[in-house]
Amino acid sequence: MRQARLGMAMFLFSEAIFFFMLIAAFVYFRGPDFAVAAAHLNVGVAAVFTGCLIVSSITMRRAAVTGLKLWLCATILLGAAFLYGQGVEYLYLFHQKITISQSLFGTTFFTLTGLHGLHVLAGIVLLGILLAVERPIALEMAALYWYFVDLVWIAIFAIVYLWAV
Repeated sequence: MRQARLGMAMFLFSEAIFFFMLIAAFVYFRGPDFAVAAAHLNVGVAAVFTGCLIVSSITMRRAAVTGLKLWLCATILLGAAFLYGQGVEYLYLFHQKITISQSLFGTTFFTLTGLHGLHVLAGIVLLGILLAVERPIALEMAALYWYFVDLVWIAIFAIVYLWAV
């Protein structure tokens, strides 16, 4: 159990550095075109889906404490709702001609948020596996991963959406 915690701590530390560098690139390359492109971001809608992700940390905690699969299912659904919101936003931005290759904003925005979304998807898959496999230590490690992904999104939301306002 101690080795699992140490391994997860090392993994999350490496992920923290990875996301720190992506956020740093977003901030470093921030320029005049960012304000124009960022004006197309819907902060209110993003806040609603951010709320889904934050609430999913609560349901994840309940799943980890009680072991009830219902809470794990709720976490999966809230994570899926977040990804749905991200997909809707991406479609809107594509219609506005904001793409990963269109500008520096598009490149940094889609890289940062897309890689985070990929981490959420990986978490959902992991939680889905845990529905079939009952292992307390695995649930504890998955919970740590899920909390980390949520915390990273809060930082991304603050920097990308709120700082742009």
